[in-house]
Amino acid sequence: MNRYGVVGVIEAVLLIGLFAVILATLQVTYIPELMKSREAEHMDTVMNQFFQLKMAVDMHTVSRSNFSITVPLTLGSRELPYFVTTRAIGSVSIIENAFEISIQNATGYTNLSLGIIKYEAKNAYYVPQTYIFENGAIVLSQDDGTDSLLSPPTINVNSVANLINVNLLAVNITGYANRTSESGVDTTYIRTNYSSYSSIDISDVSNLTIFTSYPEPWFRFLNYTMDNVVITEYADRVQIGPKAGYQMNIHLDIVNIYAQIGRGWIGNI
Repeated sequence: MNRYGVVGVIEAVLLIGLFAVILATLQVTYIPELMKSREAEHMDTVMNQFFQLKMAVDMHTVSRSNFSITVPLTLGSRELPYFVTTRAIGSVSIIENAFEISIQNATGYTNLSLGIIKYEAKNAYYVPQTYIFENGAIVLSQDDGTDSLLSPPTINVNSVANLINVNLLAVNITGYANRTSESGVDTTYIRTNYSSYSSIDISDVSNLTIFTSYPEPWFRFLNYTMDNVVITEYADRVQIGPKAGYQMNIHLDIVNIYAQIGRGWIGNI
């Protein structure tokens, strides 16, 4: 082999080595940041879709008519082609009896068990997040321990003299036709349909207790919203009671919503 051939081989080896170094640099530094950005954008999309879901449920509670609304939900994000990356898989489910309202007065207890819609993102690069639609509110929970109430429930508090009048909307989500969960990376759909309405008036309430897996954001919201009450946060609940010398009355509107997860609608309502 002459020296020109040797030089050609060396040049080829050097080019291959340079390409490998560039590729490794991209894989180690640039690609993780790119994937983190993609997963963050996906979380923003999910947040907007949960606000659409809340809007759909609000329309059902106002109209109380038998019609359905379909909201898309993007479950996850795919891996990046040609590089070693991990896809982010998401899952959504309807969980019945996951949220409870308990009201106590001199005659006893009034208890309501409500269903929720929960989405979990198993992010590989961005902080894993969970979005929860419970009792008309949207809660964001992160694996770093940060829980936030992104959208509040429907509640109106009016104080007149020593009377505290609370109007609270209770939203119950019930799965229909066993279509209550889905997971993956594609876009699925949540279809809701109005079911029924009822109301309860409870006077001279000594305690209003909200049982939830996310008591901290509920505590912060109620502490900001309500006056002349004592609010206590526990590991699994928030308890509200009137201060001494005050009387609390509660009007409770209860709306039941059917929901299915997946494409299409099964059954007749």
